[in-house]
Amino acid sequence: MRKILLLLILSVFFGTQAGYAQQIRFLPEKGKRGITGNSQPLPKIVIGRETLDLAPGGLIFDTNNRTILQNSLPVGADVWYQINNDGQIQRIYILRPEEQARLNQKK
Repeated sequence: MRKILLLLILSVFFGTQAGYAQQIRFLPEKGKRGITGNSQPLPKIVIGRETLDLAPGGLIFDTNNRTILQNSLPVGADVWYQINNDGQIQRIYILRPEEQARLNQKK
């Protein structure tokens, strides 16, 4: 009886983890694509040839959709970023390979 209960619990646990890992991420429509440059002191972020400010409360998401700090943003990463009305970066998403392919097809 305990073995069956243990197997049931493990199957539920691993079943929910697999579904979570394959979650689709929706990027904001009004955004731009760029490549990150060398790191700068906060709040500056280099994308392409532009040096932009990270907005207060601005977020950076890695490929697993976790928020990361500005100094953890890798150099040369393909990103999708959203700018607010003040010209500051509101959100940055480090693109996954499937997102890069999807954006390449839209061109």
